[in-house]
Amino acid sequence: MALSAGPKKRVSDEPLPFCGNGSHSDQFSQWCERFIKVQNGFGKGEPFRVRDWQKSLIASVLDTDPAPRLCCWLLARANGKTSLLAALSVYKLFTSDVGGAVVCCARTKDQAQLLFRTARDYVETSPELLARCQVGRERLYVPGNRTSFECLVSEPQSLEGLNFSFCAVDEIGVTPRETLDVLQLAQGKRPQGESVLLAVGTPPHTPDGSVLIDWRNLARDTGDEFVVYREYSADGFDDHDLLCEHCIRLANPAYGDFLAMDVFERDARTAKPMAYRRSRLGQFVFGGESPLVGASVWDGLASDKAIPDGADVVVAFDGSTTTDHTAILVGTVEPVPHFDTVAVFDPKDTGGRVDVFAVEAAIRRACQRWNVREIIADPWMWTRTLQLLAAEGITVHEFPQRKERLTKATTDLHTALTNGGLTHTGDLLLRAHVLAADVVESEGGVKLSKVSRSRNAPKIDLAACLVMGYSRTSWLASQKPKKRRVITSR
Repeated sequence: MALSAGPKKRVSDEPLPFCGNGSHSDQFSQWCERFIKVQNGFGKGEPFRVRDWQKSLIASVLDTDPAPRLCCWLLARANGKTSLLAALSVYKLFTSDVGGAVVCCARTKDQAQLLFRTARDYVETSPELLARCQVGRERLYVPGNRTSFECLVSEPQSLEGLNFSFCAVDEIGVTPRETLDVLQLAQGKRPQGESVLLAVGTPPHTPDGSVLIDWRNLARDTGDEFVVYREYSADGFDDHDLLCEHCIRLANPAYGDFLAMDVFERDARTAKPMAYRRSRLGQFVFGGESPLVGASVWDGLASDKAIPDGADVVVAFDGSTTTDHTAILVGTVEPVPHFDTVAVFDPKDTGGRVDVFAVEAAIRRACQRWNVREIIADPWMWTRTLQLLAAEGITVHEFPQRKERLTKATTDLHTALTNGGLTHTGDLLLRAHVLAADVVESEGGVKLSKVSRSRNAPKIDLAACLVMGYSRTSWLASQKPKKRRVITSR
């Protein structure tokens, strides 16, 4: 958007009264302390003092010759990402060569405006900057070097034709790939060193399609050759307590400075654990927004006892054909049922499709080993198999995925898990499937869900078996045996 219509405010084209020394990052620090004031929070109204850790981030962009094309910083929330990015954008606005173009973008235009408004506030609260800059609602312009700073819409088609010297992207973890693609492809219009794209953010909630994850992996493979990547994170310590001070300090360089401990104590109690780990600790953990059960609770239900041959059981079967696993689970028919994995079939092991005959053979072996009261299964795509087993005299109970039934069964299972209403053998694959399962609301009901639709997302098929298996084992165990009527002769 252009500046408002009509005559523009006359501003000075005199250069700023500033002569920095040292490296470019040194000069940036000196420039900020001279011209920029903190807008809110700790130190409001005081000169913007660049911390050592902030300076090291700035150095990754400014002290390289030539300047890198792509840069990415990962920082936990409330560490001043947006404020630092806005300060760098304003610095570029006033110090660029003639004809520079500074732009900011994010997942949405509203998000980008947060960064732009911070930058505009820096200009408007500095008499020396304001005297040399024309200020619009979504555009700043410095006549002295004919350089502009604009807030852009985020739709890829609206970004075509850009020719920026510096682009700031806020919240890259959730910015669409299509937006980043357009911004990257625009860089070819300026030589290397004259067009920099800097993105900052926190880990995304899903690994699917995340540019931040792709850039992070690329930097790990190639160093700074293609992407300059810097990270403050406690990733790899996902098993540590939410309030582990070691993890908090790793991910939060502002901790103890302008970031207080009370926010961690509050959020650890009120936020969902996985969201807290991503936002506060910079950990790449996915799913778990509403987990079926936590690891500590699940592990506490483990028992090393086996299910004895001949025991009354229910066999739960969750079938797939191509992408997901096909899983078979067994559970004892008793007030507190005990579960174990029978078999899991990965279609990748058999050329991309599940071996139906092997699945049927595994179910038959289970029926020979235990007294199978019934098989419980969703008939979708496996109707023939279920009809065949029923024709062999095996009791088959169908469990179609209707929301009413799924909601009750999922809720009952969750209650049992949290109240010690079942046990399991500690099978590691069963553990992985159960801990990967989220509970989501869909069309007025609840059901299990994977963390993403990616083919590489953790599988939850044994967890789906557990929903069906617990529903039937608990129901069968609750049925009183029919009383035999004895007739005596007179």
